[in-house]
Amino acid sequence: MRKTSKIAISLPKEDFDKIEKLRKKRGLERSALVDKAIRFWLAHLEQEELVRRYEEGYRKKPESIPEIKAIEKATAEAFEEEGLQ
Repeated sequence: MRKTSKIAISLPKEDFDKIEKLRKKRGLERSALVDKAIRFWLAHLEQEELVRRYEEGYRKKPESIPEIKAIEKATAEAFEEEGLQ
């Protein structure tokens, strides 16, 4: 079993009401709903960081024209093989 920690938070009443309605509709405990929301947010932050690093790398070394043409050719061939012209 995972080790857990308890927290206390304050929310605007309208947000709390929305969350309560959703969690009841989905049959979730409050802790499970907050856990899911935090995990989603953390995954989103991780994805943003990966995109930032990709963009940074691309700015440092974008594809050359020959690389772009090779990618286009490979894509067209793959589509043709799959019958997706």
